[in-house]
Amino acid sequence: MTEVAKPFDLDGIYRTHVRLVGRWVVRLGGPALDVEDTVQEVFTTAYARLSSFRGNSSMATWLFGITDKVVRHRRRKQRWWRWLSGTADQTAGVLPAPGPDPLQAFEQVQAARSVYRVLDKLRESDRRVLILFELEELSAEQVAELLGISAANARLRRHRARARFLRAHQREYPVVQAAETGRLSKRCRNVTP
Repeated sequence: MTEVAKPFDLDGIYRTHVRLVGRWVVRLGGPALDVEDTVQEVFTTAYARLSSFRGNSSMATWLFGITDKVVRHRRRKQRWWRWLSGTADQTAGVLPAPGPDPLQAFEQVQAARSVYRVLDKLRESDRRVLILFELEELSAEQVAELLGISAANARLRRHRARARFLRAHQREYPVVQAAETGRLSKRCRNVTP
């Protein structure tokens, strides 16, 4: 028995998955990425490739693959742009502080920048796993489905990525006199997994 290809409800796919794709873009791209443009590019790419969707995985898994590729492409372009035009602070400008308390908003932005600064030093595979587990708070089974691996492999990758993140974080933000004082800086306590 051969199956007849069903037409896809493009509006339904968008409505069902736009928030999820938006969260992935925010998490994978970091604070400097234009979320709306990236989400639009993800869905434009998905619509153009919809005929190639075979249904071997869920629509969310397929969209995650597209989102991951689009975000990686945009991040590569940003790195080239920063290299050609100056530092990230010079090209990114000032980020608006969302919320009633400007000091807390500033601290959150600084913490996010420091986390993403360390994440940017990791391999893409480690970065992706940490974002899905730690920021998106997905289960091992959900991460495994999105990445096309087993749940045990996802947990193993998370363990190894955490260790590499911690080493990279310690290199980027060395704790001054932590052994002598017995205290970590506030930034380290907020970032350490």
